[in-house]
Amino acid sequence: MWLFEHSDYNGLNILMDKGSEGYFVSAMLDWEEAFAWNRHADLGNMLRYEANGSWIEQHFIKAYQAEGMVLEKNWRLLSRLEDLVALCDKLSHSTAETPNRVQDLRRLIAGTVRGGGSAELI
Repeated sequence: MWLFEHSDYNGLNILMDKGSEGYFVSAMLDWEEAFAWNRHADLGNMLRYEANGSWIEQHFIKAYQAEGMVLEKNWRLLSRLEDLVALCDKLSHSTAETPNRVQDLRRLIAGTVRGGGSAELI
């Protein structure tokens, strides 16, 4: 399924508000990097720092499906692989002047490749 992707879908770009039944998403911000692609790019970005089955992942996926989105059995693998491409691209555009960014990207890439850490594939 091809969708219009936010491309920077993460907690920093989600505006929440509190209603009578709890919190809800009131707006999505920061669309300058949007493009047409498949949804796994956004899922991978949103869950980049989340361990499989984390509280955030559980609630995010529950809400995602409640809005009618159907996930494939291997959605997590597809999302992590899409995010791997994004992580490699970010690393290729990083410099020695951004050592924390380089270290974080290398850790995420290694975790995705080996299937462990917050980038667990299965």
